[in-house]
Amino acid sequence: LWQRGLDNELFNPDKKDKAYIQNITGNNKPNILFASRLVWEKNLQALIDLYKKCESENAEVNFIVAGDGVVRKELERKMPKAIFLGMLGHEDLAKVYASCDIFFFPSVTETYGNVVVEAMASGLPCVVANGGGPKSIITDGVNGLICEENNIDEFWITISDLLQDKEL
Repeated sequence: LWQRGLDNELFNPDKKDKAYIQNITGNNKPNILFASRLVWEKNLQALIDLYKKCESENAEVNFIVAGDGVVRKELERKMPKAIFLGMLGHEDLAKVYASCDIFFFPSVTETYGNVVVEAMASGLPCVVANGGGPKSIITDGVNGLICEENNIDEFWITISDLLQDKEL
C-alpha cells in the first residue's frame, strides 16, 4: 500500500519568516511563488504569461521560482525580474512557502500535485488550473482558487483579488 503523506511539522505556517523572504527579494512587495521542476509540461507558458500580465499592469509583486530544470535559462530570459532560487532543501523550501503570499500552479499534467499540498500546509493560498490532480485537491473558494487552464486574465483577476483582500 503506497500512501501519500506530508510532514506538517516541516510544512506549516509557523515557518513564516518575512525577514528571510525580504532578504531574498530586497523589498516588501507581495510574493507570488511557483515551485516545481522547470519543464514545459508544467505549463510554464502560463507562468510566463502571468508574469508578463503583471508587468503590463505594473503590479507591485515579486515572482519567485523555486526549482530547477532544463528550461530554467529560457525562463530567466523571458522573466528577467523574477527571482530564481533553484533547487532548495526541505527546510528552505518550507520557509519560502510559508513566507510568500500566493502559490500559483498552472500545471494540468499532475496526477496529484505535491507542491500544492505543501503550499496549503504552509498556509499559502493556492491558485491552480482547472485540470490534473490539483483541481481534485482544491475546493474552489474554500481551500484555494481554481481558474480555467491558460486563462491568464482570470488568473490575474483572482490573484489581484487575493492581494487586495487580506481576509480572502
